[in-house]
Amino acid sequence: MKSIELKQATDALSQYIQTLGKEPLLINIEDTPVAVLTPIADLENLFPETELDSLTLTQQSWPKQSSNGQTSLSDCVFALGTEPAIAELQGKAIAVLVAIADVETVSLSHNPQFWDIIERSRQQQKAGQSLSSEDVRKKLALE
Repeated sequence: MKSIELKQATDALSQYIQTLGKEPLLINIEDTPVAVLTPIADLENLFPETELDSLTLTQQSWPKQSSNGQTSLSDCVFALGTEPAIAELQGKAIAVLVAIADVETVSLSHNPQFWDIIERSRQQQKAGQSLSSEDVRKKLALE
């Protein structure tokens, strides 16, 4: 299966769909799969005759025509959420973009600054410098 790192997926969605053929494209964050773009039509016979100007990417929860084929694959993956998105060309479904994992969670898990914050917090907790949830509620006058 072909794959690409999300941070490198900056070309238009239509360009990735044109190169799919019959094989899905796995989208990763530091080798962790977060989404897959899968053909659901015979794309090999569709291109190069067909222009992708009318390509749209839609989800049930998105307004119709919310994204076009010129939107980067990376932006489409970040906007995906948990609901699959269907790529349509002239009203015909040709590919589907499906989340495998939460992009924000995977991105955060690979962020060194995030892990620095976690480590500092753990050290503060071990040193007795942390507040209990009850203490926080009292300080914020939530109780």
